[in-house]
Amino acid sequence: MKIPSRIITIDRTPIYVGDNALSFVDKVIRSMHLGHDGIYILVDKNTRHYCLPVLLEQSALLAGARLLEIDGGEDSKTIAMAGKLWNELLASGASRESLLVNLGGGVISDLGGFVTAGYKRGINYLNIPTTLMGQSDAAIGGKTAVNLGSIKNQIGFFHAAKSVFIFPGFLNTLPKDHMRSGMAEIIKCALVGNARLWRRIRNHPVTEILSLPVEHAFWHEMLTSTIKYKNMVVVRDYKENKLRKVLNFGHTIGHALEAYSLLDSRKPLLHGEAVAAGMICAAYLSHKKTGLMAPDMEAITTYLTDGFPAYSVDSLSMPAVMELIVHDKKRKNGHLQFTLISKPGNPVINISCDQEEILEALGFFNATLSG
Repeated sequence: MKIPSRIITIDRTPIYVGDNALSFVDKVIRSMHLGHDGIYILVDKNTRHYCLPVLLEQSALLAGARLLEIDGGEDSKTIAMAGKLWNELLASGASRESLLVNLGGGVISDLGGFVTAGYKRGINYLNIPTTLMGQSDAAIGGKTAVNLGSIKNQIGFFHAAKSVFIFPGFLNTLPKDHMRSGMAEIIKCALVGNARLWRRIRNHPVTEILSLPVEHAFWHEMLTSTIKYKNMVVVRDYKENKLRKVLNFGHTIGHALEAYSLLDSRKPLLHGEAVAAGMICAAYLSHKKTGLMAPDMEAITTYLTDGFPAYSVDSLSMPAVMELIVHDKKRKNGHLQFTLISKPGNPVINISCDQEEILEALGFFNATLSG
């Protein structure tokens, strides 16, 4: 199935979605009336090999761009890497009129956006996400950040891309575990803002969805519904004063589990795998504190447990995980603030949870793996 291109606008950031999305890149660059100080493309090894040739076939203006390459993965999302990229930009003569094109997944979008926000007090950038995580979430909305040690996304800016180009064909380059990771963000948006989509998704196991070609109408429905929902949220609350907090569902505990797994001897969790675990914990807390009915909690838990890899947190690890949780950005007056749901599609923000309740939620999560 051919996915026709369409434009979804977030404030002043148009998002081009569809099979012809990349054909708009040159038009957007021309409209920016850039000087002669250079266009740069940020890639990692995989996107340079698999995605850059596809992009260059569609964009004559990017043929002469200079490449900036990083290693893939969260280890690159650091102040040190940002400093390295700033030095490369400076040494090559990049000015405030330069443009950075971020071609990659969530790490590329987060890091590249962060670099452009800081360089010369802000230069323009485009996001061309190549992963499901990037296309459904990370590349959209203007949040940029790097990690501080093992703590996720502690240093960052709100700095919106001039445009985002979502070409579903890039998803064909992804391994299944990265597709599954991106599915977690789609599920999250369904649970907090689209009960109809959640009902559709829960009738199809994750393994079944992952077996569908990315050209399938169901992928198109899930992706565009998620982008439109995030569009609505960001337009209404760009700086996350209130409504945008709904997008944190599953992330407070999920970020901690992701960070802890990077220090663990087991295989580290991908972002979406950690968020899936965090959503199981959030479903439990929602049942306890915001009235989520037991059947809904059980449906969410079963769906995520069946669809995502198991990652238990033993009693010896709990203090380390709790230490990461208490450093989360979403705190007020010393209390951790959670986004929960009262039912699928109905988010409830700023719910305070104490450490005992969080430990209960982690215990519930562990029990689902053994049950």
